[in-house]
Amino acid sequence: MDSPRSAPVPPDRDRGSASESVEVSVSSSPKFWPFVGVGAFIGVLAAMFTALAGDPGAEFTRGSVFGFFAVVFALAGVLLGSIAFLAVDAVLRRRSTRARAVPMDDGNASK
Repeated sequence: MDSPRSAPVPPDRDRGSASESVEVSVSSSPKFWPFVGVGAFIGVLAAMFTALAGDPGAEFTRGSVFGFFAVVFALAGVLLGSIAFLAVDAVLRRRSTRARAVPMDDGNASK
């Protein structure tokens, strides 16, 4: 059984005429927060390796060194993740296509 949204709208209907169509840009867009989260996670991993690789000092414990480096490297990771997001978004926007959108009659969609 066909749904009302999948049925084509004749051009002589009240809102489905071709003169009311709009040209739109269709492109995919990445999500921002996964890039930021992965960048922060990689920064914390780098801080862990840095804290464990160094010689333990008399003044600071490995935990305090890790905490300091985790904050600094996580911020750097967030910055690099944001830059990576902008680069991927720019590439995907260049690959966008133009399409023509025609309004559909939604009279049966609310039932």
